[in-house]
Amino acid sequence: MDKKNNSIIMQILVIVVGLIFSSIISWSLYNMEEKAIVIEFRKDVNERANSLYREIIINLETLHSLSILFNSESISEFQQFRIEAKRILSRHCDIQALEWIPRIKHKQRDSYVSQQRKEFPKFEITERKKQKQMIKAKKRKEYFPVYYVEPLVGNETAFGYDLSSSPTRHATLKNSMDTATPQATGSITLVQENAKQKGFLAFYPIYKENPTSVEKRRENLKGFVLGVYRIGDIFTSSSSNNEPLGIEMSIIDETSPNKSEILYTHKFQDGAIAHEKIKYKKMLPKFWGRQWSLTASPTQKYIAVKRSFLPWVVFIAGVFFSVFIAIYIHIMAKRTNVIRNIITKKTKELNRANRKLKKLSLTDGLTEIANRRYMDKFLTKEWIQAIRNKSPISFILIDIDFFKLYNDNYGHFKGDECLKKVASKLKTMVNRPGDLVARYGGEEFAIVMADTKNAQVIAKKCRHAIEKLQIPHEFSDTLDVVTISVGYCTIFPRKDNNSSLIIESADKALYKAKETGRNKEVKASI
Repeated sequence: MDKKNNSIIMQILVIVVGLIFSSIISWSLYNMEEKAIVIEFRKDVNERANSLYREIIINLETLHSLSILFNSESISEFQQFRIEAKRILSRHCDIQALEWIPRIKHKQRDSYVSQQRKEFPKFEITERKKQKQMIKAKKRKEYFPVYYVEPLVGNETAFGYDLSSSPTRHATLKNSMDTATPQATGSITLVQENAKQKGFLAFYPIYKENPTSVEKRRENLKGFVLGVYRIGDIFTSSSSNNEPLGIEMSIIDETSPNKSEILYTHKFQDGAIAHEKIKYKKMLPKFWGRQWSLTASPTQKYIAVKRSFLPWVVFIAGVFFSVFIAIYIHIMAKRTNVIRNIITKKTKELNRANRKLKKLSLTDGLTEIANRRYMDKFLTKEWIQAIRNKSPISFILIDIDFFKLYNDNYGHFKGDECLKKVASKLKTMVNRPGDLVARYGGEEFAIVMADTKNAQVIAKKCRHAIEKLQIPHEFSDTLDVVTISVGYCTIFPRKDNNSSLIIESADKALYKAKETGRNKEVKASI
């Protein structure tokens, strides 16, 4: 009887110890898994913040290229401004508008207005009475009106708007003028938009000379090149193809030490609830006088997707393991093997998932061809190989003609379909191991061909192939179907240059193809 009782006590003890042990192990695995998820979450947010910052800087740097028009003694004509602005806007779809803001003394006001009315009869220097209601600007010592604006369509309300009529914008203008540095405003409501839209302005000062003191800067200021940006558009454009699922993010302006402002909040529409205890803030590098941060919280869905069943599996296995130990001691070893197999299986699954994620990071999500990142790696590798073999390498850069008009008139869904068809057709143009078709960015594609001299043949085949797709484009100035412009270049690489040379050469050739009528292929001059 005592032995039986001892056996029962032993079995109960084994089960209790097993339950406690299983619970501890499961809870430890659960906590370890959560820590790993938090680390991965922060990595995702850091990557998103870096992508957002790069997008901001890329957009702001366009003002520098536009400022060249106004650095000479004379001010460029509107048509010159319009051509350059259109070229920039075609590559940066998230810029709302580009503008020229001259500095006008009160005594010059009438002559400026009269000059502008030759082309725009209703032009007037205005200020805002309330949102979207503009009135004639009051008398001031000087004005900073929107004198040139591209595109004008959709920005008519801003045309002629005196930025010095707004205290906050005028303060940014003065700071930029006095410091001779580009400056961005805080969150504002654009005169072109309704009250729900938040945006900001970026000013690039232009002087008659190169003044070195505040007094000379104020005396020699000609005006400002201005970029108009919507924060939501920049955030959307900065998203990568492998954007993590279920992260709620907010862009916060922390320039003022006493007051921070939420500029934009990205929420998921599937009703996912943000995790209350997990928050992470990533400060972006300062840009043009502003300090932004990206604050993020994962949703419950984000956490759930990344959790495995391993803690539960271990707990349940531990319970059964303890019960079977109480009856059959020898099952302990067998159970250990089961758990080891489960862990091994989960590890293999995780490795497969990591390999799949790595592949996705090198592929363009829309067109399913190589993305820019992979193309750069591929081109660098082939460039080094070509130097070693003393063989040529060819690079073709392709741009869909008037694609912005296609998107604007047919819609982004049709635009995406067009990009897929073009990518699919281009992919059939080459098939050697040393050839690569990639999405270069937006509506641009690139082809890398190692040990190839006949780039012109492939470029011509590509152009004819896209034209034969017969994708309707009635808004094109070239044909009534989608066409492409092509720039190509063939180089024998040397150790004293790098792969950027062939990209720049092809880009110049592409620009020449577009400038001389589009729907043609142009060879780069080296």
